[in-house]
Amino acid sequence: MELSPPSENRHGITETECLIMGFLCDHPDRALYQRDVEEVFCIRRSTASRFLQNLEQDGMLIRQTVPQDARLKKLIPTEKAMSVHADMAEKFRIAEARMTAGLTEEELEQFIATARKIQRNLLE
Repeated sequence: MELSPPSENRHGITETECLIMGFLCDHPDRALYQRDVEEVFCIRRSTASRFLQNLEQDGMLIRQTVPQDARLKKLIPTEKAMSVHADMAEKFRIAEARMTAGLTEEELEQFIATARKIQRNLLE
């Protein structure tokens, strides 16, 4: 399995754009707006705007005006985004299977618990 360069994958979007697209694709029945992306990813308005513009230019996203407030734009992932998301989810599933091959459930649980402790230590 080939690994993509850290900043961009074979679909031409960055890791952060991939995460944002995944967030949008994972919530198809929920009205999502730029402010939701800003809050979930803890990014500034200008940064979110840039990522969303890139996704829109790449054909991954449509911004739809909301009738009750013309300033709000609902973020709608395109069929292309859903297809790319499914492809990437499968790649992650395969990578996870390779990483955890040969580990018992107990070993995996212990690893996750240790990683969470390390993460908490870094956040303190």
